[in-house]
Amino acid sequence: MDNADYAGLMQILSRPRPSGSQAEHQTLQSLQKWLEQHDIPYKLHEFRLFPKFWLGIGLWIIISRTLLAVLIWQRIGWLALVISVLGLAGGLLDVAFNIPVVTWIGAKRGQNLLIEFHPQTLQQEIICSAHYDTKTELLDHRQRMFFIRSLPFGIALTLALGILGPLDHYLFANDSPAAAWTYGLGVLLSLPLLILAWGLGLNLTLGRFRQPSQGAVDNGAACAILLGLAQCVRTGALTLTHTGLTLALFAGEEVNMQGSQAYVRGRDWALPARALNLEVMAQDGEYVLWEQDGYSLKLWPCSSEMNQAISQAVQEVTGIKPRLVGPVNCDGGSFLRSGIPATTLGTYDRQQKDRGFHGTKDNLGRVVMERLPEAVEILSRFIFNNDGLGNNGQARHKMG
Repeated sequence: MDNADYAGLMQILSRPRPSGSQAEHQTLQSLQKWLEQHDIPYKLHEFRLFPKFWLGIGLWIIISRTLLAVLIWQRIGWLALVISVLGLAGGLLDVAFNIPVVTWIGAKRGQNLLIEFHPQTLQQEIICSAHYDTKTELLDHRQRMFFIRSLPFGIALTLALGILGPLDHYLFANDSPAAAWTYGLGVLLSLPLLILAWGLGLNLTLGRFRQPSQGAVDNGAACAILLGLAQCVRTGALTLTHTGLTLALFAGEEVNMQGSQAYVRGRDWALPARALNLEVMAQDGEYVLWEQDGYSLKLWPCSSEMNQAISQAVQEVTGIKPRLVGPVNCDGGSFLRSGIPATTLGTYDRQQKDRGFHGTKDNLGRVVMERLPEAVEILSRFIFNNDGLGNNGQARHKMG
């Protein structure tokens, strides 16, 4: 059923393409050309992209927390409180509320690539998504987890020092013996804060100086799978009867899921909808489904119904159920935070598991090409099974 040119697609999708870069734009143009050659209609969804997002966050964390520590050491108390509040606001507002306080530099136009199929009678919608941008960091997903998990501790330290600074200043100005204790505590608390701030900040800012990731697994393979699925629908190998299907290739995922958040916020949701996001597909290990998704400060449970439906499709095609793992921070979280049932399907590498991304280990050699059409078959089964539930099995799926 699937005769897509995956080798050609993976050549397009196995090159560094950081968010907002010329390479990312050229990749988008190549994908548009591929769709036009295969007579597959598409449209572009534009949004305001902040490609220097993590650079701004990283620099802000380093500068604000270092300044806070110096103010504590110098006993400049009330200014320490101000810097504490500003330091927290300058990251939380950007990450949690999409307000570009410290990430606005270099803003430009971002573009999501949307492929939509609408049968005449619509009862529901399924969105299958992946991102086409890449990122390079000093640490991979697993290595940076120490700093991600330490974020609440870092926030607590920042608040504590902001309160401790004025208190120590007051006690010292009034010659209180307790001032020695407050000063010592402030110095003691500032040390782990500096370790966290510099560790996380350097990871976010210095990745651009490393040899870049090709992004073949994260997340080129997933994009190739969606394009293969689009060709199946276009050629009639998969026919929809009551389910609208949107295949979304998002920009800006690697900069706090900006593309998917803009898409979810910027459209109407007139029909019941579900979303299946794809990440790190076509590796040589087992399929995995994540149980939680979101961003660095908040997670939501993935839809158990979606996980069950995807698990069924994976088992029908491969004979093996996917493993439940988690958590993850990806585009699936953009749907979950808006109340849309969603989950994310991926694969593990037999040796590296979920390691080695955002660096040179993510390359075309890690992609198992035979698993690209296999994944298309899994998605087709999932769509067929769920479309049939709403129309007495009238969906048509040409197997083999």
